[in-house]
Amino acid sequence: MKNGASSEAKPQLPASVTHFGINVVGLACLLGTLFVLRRLSLSLQDDVLAILAAVSVPIVVLDVLVLRVHRRATTGLDWDQTFAPDYPRVATKLLGLAVTVGLIAFAYWQLPEYHGAFYDPFYRILRRLWAPLAVATPAYVTLVDGVMRQPRDAYWQVGRAVLGHTKDVRGPEVANHFRGWLVKAFFLPLMMVWMHGQMKSLIHFDFTVIDWSNLKLYDFFYEIIFGVDLILATAGYALSLRVIDTHIRSAEPTMVGWVVALFCYQPFYSLMETQFVRYSSDYGFGAWLAAWPTLRWVWAGTIVLLIGTYTLATVAFGVRFSNLTHRGILTNGPYRFTKHPAYVTKNLSWWLVSIPFIPHTGVLDAVHHCIALGCVNTMYFLRARTEERHLSRDPTYVAYALWMNDHGALRFLGRLIPALRYKAPVATPSAVAGAPVSGTAPDAALAE
Repeated sequence: MKNGASSEAKPQLPASVTHFGINVVGLACLLGTLFVLRRLSLSLQDDVLAILAAVSVPIVVLDVLVLRVHRRATTGLDWDQTFAPDYPRVATKLLGLAVTVGLIAFAYWQLPEYHGAFYDPFYRILRRLWAPLAVATPAYVTLVDGVMRQPRDAYWQVGRAVLGHTKDVRGPEVANHFRGWLVKAFFLPLMMVWMHGQMKSLIHFDFTVIDWSNLKLYDFFYEIIFGVDLILATAGYALSLRVIDTHIRSAEPTMVGWVVALFCYQPFYSLMETQFVRYSSDYGFGAWLAAWPTLRWVWAGTIVLLIGTYTLATVAFGVRFSNLTHRGILTNGPYRFTKHPAYVTKNLSWWLVSIPFIPHTGVLDAVHHCIALGCVNTMYFLRARTEERHLSRDPTYVAYALWMNDHGALRFLGRLIPALRYKAPVATPSAVAGAPVSGTAPDAALAE
């Protein structure tokens, strides 16, 4: 109240679940370790594990020491209560975890996609780490059970169902549990394999071939930018843990959300690109601008700036990156300026890299390529929309998105096209398909 008149408080930007500065420290450690690894003669597996540790350990340590993430209410843990694990309950949770992982292993064995050499890097890492994981898992589950506010989580419910006590199962929580594990089962092997390939390329990159007359320096920046993205993405899928508040609050509950996301990843994208949306040819911007080297470098620098912003969006996640899930709301780093910095910059970069609008083989081919890339852009637009709908079940995201309507860098688009402005749901429920977004209810324990 002022001078007898009431006024509404202006919307405020909510606090981010991560601290961008802490994540940049992790990025610096990653780059420093990569520099050192180039001078060592380790196996590729050792390189991969070293680089994952280099980025994950400092972020997790600083998250705990500075942000005290382990004490957040969203963990569903109470470290001040008496530590009192229930060992029969822990055994039931371990049974539920074994069934969950067993179903994933059965799917890997059954599906031809997971046979052959492509996924060998992932399987080699599993063979190397299975024993430490087998030892650590019971200890972790016991620790979490002893401090959970509501310890009858989805693992316990799955275990009870296996034991014949189906009345203890809460359908929405168990469904959310399996959707979360499906996300990890699909994306972790893929990211691990791609990361192996990218690490090999970076560690053995030949700097002696760099010259003004070629684009080798651009190639290096392209490799390292996407390498950082893959390293942080892999760490994010691997470190989904309740004790550091990186667990999955909820996984995408709609089929549309899954379809538009999986469209963008192998093996689905290869099929769709080959048959429907091939927008690139062998004629890229390097050949197009070969006669104008200065302009070519300006063009290349613009691409590097775009994809660098894309990867900074991944850096903003810290160790929380994951598709199709809600693991906390980001409001800092590139997300301070737009709700979808990764999608915006990556899609713009594709137009500059592939130059589909250049009629190299004919005008009709150029039109076809532009339409095809436009279709890919549309899929990312739909991904953004489905993600917004999913996250809008969290009041924090609603507050963030409404703030971005008036303060985001792209707010002018919403003014030109009102349909692009974020609209809050009529009601903001506190759960996605029955799984509480706060994380206080038992929707996860190990790796969730």
